[in-house]
Amino acid sequence: MKKKALYVVVTLLITACSANLKEIELINKPERKTLIVYFSESRNKNTQTVAEWIHEAFGGDIYEIEMLDSYAGGYRATVNKTRGAVKNNILPEIKPFPKNVADYGVVFIGSPIWHSTYAPPVGTFLAAHNFEGKTIVPFCTHGGGGAGSFYDDVKTNAKGANVTNNVFVGKGSNIIERTIGRGTKSKVSKNDVIIWLNEVFNAK
Repeated sequence: MKKKALYVVVTLLITACSANLKEIELINKPERKTLIVYFSESRNKNTQTVAEWIHEAFGGDIYEIEMLDSYAGGYRATVNKTRGAVKNNILPEIKPFPKNVADYGVVFIGSPIWHSTYAPPVGTFLAAHNFEGKTIVPFCTHGGGGAGSFYDDVKTNAKGANVTNNVFVGKGSNIIERTIGRGTKSKVSKNDVIIWLNEVFNAK
């Protein structure tokens, strides 16, 4: 009798897990050409993970913002180096974007949160392009401190764009989990991203 009860419990757990693993359907997306742009610096590549999930679900073109001279050192060194850059709006050089942003109607822009906003290379990308008339969809990852002024800063620097007000905030790895090498994938899933996409593009 106990074995039968245990079997039933295990079966129910397996069924529940299978349901959770089933990918949610993307209900709708705009017809306009889509670009997914992101900067991802940490070894866990948290922002890159979210960008790739968006790309897998949504399609379009995907592009990683790369610096001409990458930040040297680990997380703490990068944080220290960029504090002054963020405060004084010092923008680093990045590799040229190989396509024409004007060709896209929807642009996803993703960044880790550094000093309560986007990483400086994202600022360089925003400053280099005209987003007039485009739909900008911001997304970010963070280590526990929240999105800060990320949304407002994107909106301020993507002049003329319609910036969606439903920002995806994926929690990356906190200090303890960074030590054992766990990141975004242990916090959010592709289904979370699809739920967010459905909210963004089906908002009434």
